[in-house]
Amino acid sequence: MTTESKPTLEQFEGGNGMEGKEKTLQETSDAIQLAEAVESTNYSPWTPSMFRLYGCLVIAYLCGCLNGYDGSLMGSLNAMPTYLKYFHMKTASSGTGLVFAIYNIGSIPAVLLSGPINDIFGRRKGMFVGAAIIIIGTCIQAPATTHGMFLAGRFILGFGVSFCCVSAPCYVSEMAHPVWRGTLTGLYNCTWYIGSIVASWVSYGCESITSSYGFRIPIWCQLISSVIVAIGIWFLPESPRWLMAQDRTEEAIQVLARYHGEGDASHPMVTLQVKEMQHQIAISVSDSSKKWWDYRELFNTHSARRRFICVAGMACFGQLSGNSLTSYYLPEMAKNAGIDSPKTQLMLNGIYPVLCLITSVSGAGLTDRVGRRPLMIYSLLFCSVAFAIMLGTSKLANDDPTNSSAANTSIAFIYLFGIVFSFGWTPLQSMYIAETLSTNTRAKGTAVGNLLSNISSAVISYSSGPAFEKLGYYFYAVFIAWDLIEMVVIYFWFPETKERTLEELEEVFSAPNPVKKSLERRDISTVLRTLEVTEVETRRGGV
Repeated sequence: MTTESKPTLEQFEGGNGMEGKEKTLQETSDAIQLAEAVESTNYSPWTPSMFRLYGCLVIAYLCGCLNGYDGSLMGSLNAMPTYLKYFHMKTASSGTGLVFAIYNIGSIPAVLLSGPINDIFGRRKGMFVGAAIIIIGTCIQAPATTHGMFLAGRFILGFGVSFCCVSAPCYVSEMAHPVWRGTLTGLYNCTWYIGSIVASWVSYGCESITSSYGFRIPIWCQLISSVIVAIGIWFLPESPRWLMAQDRTEEAIQVLARYHGEGDASHPMVTLQVKEMQHQIAISVSDSSKKWWDYRELFNTHSARRRFICVAGMACFGQLSGNSLTSYYLPEMAKNAGIDSPKTQLMLNGIYPVLCLITSVSGAGLTDRVGRRPLMIYSLLFCSVAFAIMLGTSKLANDDPTNSSAANTSIAFIYLFGIVFSFGWTPLQSMYIAETLSTNTRAKGTAVGNLLSNISSAVISYSSGPAFEKLGYYFYAVFIAWDLIEMVVIYFWFPETKERTLEELEEVFSAPNPVKKSLERRDISTVLRTLEVTEVETRRGGV
């Protein structure tokens, strides 16, 4: 890509004569025309470039399937008599909690490597490493003959999934077309339910097999998506933002032109994104040029700290809102509601993710219309109410086993909880973290978010086993209060990110009150300021 002669920094800032000022005015005029061209262009999601983009994103979406498969798989196995008898397990105990939690515990040490590997080697290779480790873990867990071997396989699985959970969201958010970024990025986490659906119904079909193959076949099926990811990533382009951070500008422009510009490198959307990327990279040094263990950029400025609050909150709240219970313990929740048949429990476990997938995809389509904050806040309010009703109806069903109305109402609100949570939260869990982080901290920040998410998930999945064993349905009271606390934190601390490019969000998080700033109406002047500062920073040698 050829570059035209540019004025010096002094000329750009108005220092050296009429010629410099005239050139500056011309460049500002060009910036205005570019921004207006982007705003006025009609974009279609049905073009050849967009279909090529969808094909790339599907491979990354499969990483979400990997994670979802395990959540439903273990919940299903926990209701299968063959599994319980073979490993001498109970449906709710500290041992059960450990089997669930070891997967998340395995993800925790991976955070030390997943972020740096993504920054140094790219998003594609990060996904490959994760998929390869998952394949190894599956080959240990599926044929396990001892409880220790089974736990070891799950630990390795968790270690590999951590790489995928860092690489794939980064890749999706950086590859997604800006016009549909909310929907395309939100769909990543929705694919969690595709994995969950496959696992639950494979388990349901294998429940009647009386040998150990009844629970081993569903575990072996975990290889399907991981093998596709391990092979498919070599046919994908690398993230243009990662390429730009590695000073591979020409390659980044080619990727943007092919997938965002209908093959035209001079397309206004391509030009705008290149300028914005250059601006952000100019004012901050890329992670790839720093020590791999240096995470100070996540905390060393006001903007970084406010971003990290959103990352930490989203990572923890996404696991502690009660959704982990329905992932791993839905059969036990059905048992608390008075349903004792393992076959019926597995059937309910299979229907649940189907409904959640439908509503999560619907929620992803509304993230750019309704906004992130309303979806999170109102869904949490309903979740708190749902847990209150589940507590009351479960108590009535247990006090009077003949009270079928109470049992049915409890099951209905378990499903309604999942439907509403999936609608409001599932699309946002990875999307909001990825888009609140800047390019130079996205991989490491996502890795830290993944660490906090897995710590939270490990704590809740381990503690829920003995909690259900000792407290039963009274355990729901914890989530009635906690979901309300989450709602308050989001209201005061989480900015709205709708309708802003990833680079424009820097202005939001740098404001004294990012939430207030994010709720102001966005106009073209924001884009112009970004473009103008880009020119200044470029002359300082930042790019």
